[in-house]
Order: sequence, then structure tokens, then C-alpha cells
Amino acid sequence: MNSLPPLIPVVASTIGYHFEALFWYLMVVTTLGGLAVYGALLYFCVAYRRGTTTGSTPRILGSHRLELAWTIIPTIIFFTFFGWGAVVYTKAVHPPQDAMEIFVIGKQWMWKAQYPNGQRVIIGGNPRNMTEGERKSIGKLVLPVDRPVRVTMISEDVIHDFGVPAFRMKMDVLPGRYTTAWYHPTKTGEFHIFCDQYCGTWHSLMVGKIAVVGQQEFDEWLGGLGSYQGSEQPVDGSRAFSGRQLFLKLQCIKCHSADPNAAAPVLEGLYGRRVPIKGGGAEYADAEYIKQSILKPRLKVAQGWEPIMPSYEGQVTPDDLDDLVAYIRSLKLGTTPNRTDRMSPPVGAPTVRSEKKE
Repeated sequence: MNSLPPLIPVVASTIGYHFEALFWYLMVVTTLGGLAVYGALLYFCVAYRRGTTTGSTPRILGSHRLELAWTIIPTIIFFTFFGWGAVVYTKAVHPPQDAMEIFVIGKQWMWKAQYPNGQRVIIGGNPRNMTEGERKSIGKLVLPVDRPVRVTMISEDVIHDFGVPAFRMKMDVLPGRYTTAWYHPTKTGEFHIFCDQYCGTWHSLMVGKIAVVGQQEFDEWLGGLGSYQGSEQPVDGSRAFSGRQLFLKLQCIKCHSADPNAAAPVLEGLYGRRVPIKGGGAEYADAEYIKQSILKPRLKVAQGWEPIMPSYEGQVTPDDLDDLVAYIRSLKLGTTPNRTDRMSPPVGAPTVRSEKKE
């Protein structure tokens, strides 16, 4: 049985706490002021009602002290609203200089986010109206806890509004103009994203989640080692994704496939494992071991395998090596792709018809 929603929605950012304090200050002052007015109105209605017991109401002239009081006191209270609101607004529109920047594009009816390293994620939307690549990128906006993040937004079509209730922030997303919001998450967990501006037929589908995680988990996710996309495959734009593309481009998959009877070891779950070496000894499959195996594969050959792997020294850059390591590290059971020569041809590829011999 689902529990009832909390009386006060969760607050999960530093700006959220500032906003919440201001909100409750406004709520308490206006509630007390309203009660005072209605209480006085009720009292006067009873005390000065027309009747035989009260007689006629005497003529009361104006009081300068009373008029000054009801003018000056509310003015002071209203200036506290303005001053406190100005402080919160200033904090909300001036992100820290060291804030990581994420770009978000609003589009009917999805959010597209891109991280500094090129990694991309799509939030919300209707999968039936997406391309195959977009469907693979559906997931959550992942943010690190206790670290400021600046979100720069623009719209491809109509006005949207990027709203995160747990952060107490919403920002209009406009076509042809960049707008900025920033968050400093204080709690780990998942929080809702809404489009708070009606933007068309499927406006209700323009929703998603923010996943706030620890810094180490966030760094691993940026490297493609964890997925919040509903799939174990590397996220589009990550180092592991680039490594996967390079892995297929270099035809490594022909030998390092998921077939245990292939010409080379299966790489799923290799990273961090102890690898026996031919001739004695063992090595832990860390980043340096994997890089050395790519550049000088015959230096430390795994027990039970022949030294048939060619060297890729001079063919890959240091960045390529880091991408390949990230991809191999991300490989889990069942995530090795099919061999390229066994994949289905792309749509529209030319076909060769066999001719019958007479």
C-alpha cells in the first residue's frame, strides 16, 4: 500500500532551504496578519452592532497615530519580504565559478542534456516519436551530491519550463535565448523533473527524474561504468561508448567475442580480475595491464592462450587507450556486442543477389 505524500515536500538543495525559509516566513506573517484583521472585524461587528443595549454609535474622528501605525508597520514588514526575497533571488541567479556546466535543450516533448565530456541523455518524451539513437539515450539526469552544477537551457521550438520541485527551482526555457539555473544537491536519491509550462499535445510526457549520487558513483557513470539509462550498454558520449566504437572499428570483436571457444579470451568481467600469466605468475587486470596488452600483447600472455594478438602500438593514441580501458571495464556478463560480420546489415544497404548457374 502506497504511503501518503509528505505534508512538506522534500527539500534537496541549498537554494531549496533558502526558498523554504522565505516561503514559511511569508506564510506565517500573512496568516497572522489575516487572522488579526478577521478577528478585529468579528469583534467590531459584535461590539458595535446596532441595538437597544448599545445605543447609537458615537462619531469617531481620525487618529494620526493609528494611521501612521497601519502605514509604517506594514511597510516595514513588506520591506522584509523584499529584502529577504532579493537575497534569495541573488543566490539563485549567480552560480559559483567552479560549478560544472550541463547543457539542456527543450524539445516537444523531451529534454536533451549533454555533459562536458560529450555524454548525452534524453529525459522524458514519447519513445514512439524518437529515433533509435534517441531511444537508447533515454534515462535520468545524473548529478553529484554536494557539488554545484549550472544548467544552461534553450528551446528548439516553443516555451518550456524546467522545474525541479525538490530543488525549489523552475526556469523558463525559451527559443533563441539561453537561460541558466544552478543546483547544489544536498541529498542523494531520485527527484522529479517537470515541464511547468503547457507546451502542446504531449506536454504531460515531458517529465523525468534527476538521480543525485555520490561523487565516486558520478565519476564512474561519466566514464560509462554505470548506467541510469535502463540498459547495461555504455551511455552515448561517454568514454566507454567511444571505446566501444573503437573496439568495433579495430575489429577486436572478431577474436574477443562472447564465445568462450573463440581465438581470444572473453573480456566480460575482466577488469580487476587476477589473470594467470603463461610461464608463471599472475597480473591484476587494471588499466596499466590492459594498455600494455594492447600495445605489447606478447609481453604477458594469459595462461591457456596463444600469442597471436597483433600490436596496436602507433595505431592508437593515449586517449584511445583510455577509452578502450573504460569500455573493457564496463563489460559485464552478456554485454559483449555481436561480431560485426554477423550483425544485420543496416536499413537501405545494397544487397547482392546470387545468379543461378545454368
